[in-house]
Amino acid sequence: MTPFKKGLGASIAALAVVMFAHAATAQEKKTTTTAPSAPAKTDKKVKAKSACNAITEEAACKADATCSWIAALVDSKTGKQKRKAYCKTKPKPPKKKESTKK
Repeated sequence: MTPFKKGLGASIAALAVVMFAHAATAQEKKTTTTAPSAPAKTDKKVKAKSACNAITEEAACKADATCSWIAALVDSKTGKQKRKAYCKTKPKPPKKKESTKK
């Protein structure tokens, strides 16, 4: 072998080692030693689950003035239930627009 081929082989081997080392470090999880910053604030308001959603009995749902009972849907041909009955919060009435008198 000529000295040129020996040098070329050594540089190819060194390049391969560098590539494998880079790939291995890219897959490691990054750990941060700094304290985490404050969580980002969001403008969205988080809605709490309605108390009516937890009610599973029709009588209890109808007893609450803010809830309405949705009956189960049953397929007339097969007799199978398509949707379970459930309780949900009644929708709020729409806000009335103020009439501006001139």
